[in-house]
Amino acid sequence: MRAPSRSLTLLQAFSTFSVSAAFSFPLATPHLHTHSGPLLARRLAPLPSLRTPQLSFCTPRMAVGSAGKECVSEVGRFSGYLADESNGEIPIDAIAASDFESWFDAQDKTTQSWVAAVDFNPTAADSGKTLVIPGGAGVAKVLLIVGDSGGYGRMYSFSSLPTALPKKIGTYKFSSLGGATADEAALGYALGCYSFDKYKGGGGNKDGKAPALASVAWPEGADRAHVTATAEATFLVRDLISTPAEDMGPAALQSAAEALGALHGAEVSTIEGDALLKQNYPQVHAVGRAADPKHAPRLIDIRWGAGGGGAGA
Repeated sequence: MRAPSRSLTLLQAFSTFSVSAAFSFPLATPHLHTHSGPLLARRLAPLPSLRTPQLSFCTPRMAVGSAGKECVSEVGRFSGYLADESNGEIPIDAIAASDFESWFDAQDKTTQSWVAAVDFNPTAADSGKTLVIPGGAGVAKVLLIVGDSGGYGRMYSFSSLPTALPKKIGTYKFSSLGGATADEAALGYALGCYSFDKYKGGGGNKDGKAPALASVAWPEGADRAHVTATAEATFLVRDLISTPAEDMGPAALQSAAEALGALHGAEVSTIEGDALLKQNYPQVHAVGRAADPKHAPRLIDIRWGAGGGGAGA
């Protein structure tokens, strides 16, 4: 079976977030209709007319709707930390805790003395634990303990690396993966690069630059397209969820859908406000009709792929 494309993964991630948002925010929530996912807005008989008070969101920190487009534009911000395979210089020995003794016995006396001096003796509970081993003018190698369990344990062992590795010493490379696949190592590392700090008063990256993190070469044999698509989709959903509600209202979700559609050749249309009644979506209208007009309820329709009406494959 062919692996999901970057476009499909991102669009499905947006659909998943929007579906969960529809049940999380009872007022002024957009409903998403995709042709590869559930139809939330069913055409039902009109509801009785009710007079409802006008409610407004908290004062937003961004222009209405801009946060969604911004989230889409930043999904690939981890990519600069994964370098080409040929650029790796400093080895990362990723091993299971159960293999620690055999790894230790194979090291030179200098490395053994350092490991003993810092009392590094990992157990199965130390998944993701790292040890930087000095040498020469900087770092000789890095030891990473990989979780022995199945599921996501192995992958998330690698997510500790971006912040644990010395940053200004060179590019790292994996000399072993501790039983993990190349995709698990790369994706775990990429997800560890995630941060959400645009609202921080002093510590955020206001200049738009990515935070300073260590750079690691792509593991040999990793499916770059799959890892990139999965990491981008995860970053997008995390950003949409982490953005405060006053900046991530219906207009912002619409702008995110439109930006994502433009990026991947999908057709995006929106039915907004009272037009929902004319198009016979009374329940979608009823959910958000009490909101401020700029946060009017809406149904977002995304069509992508063969048979979906949009471009793509």
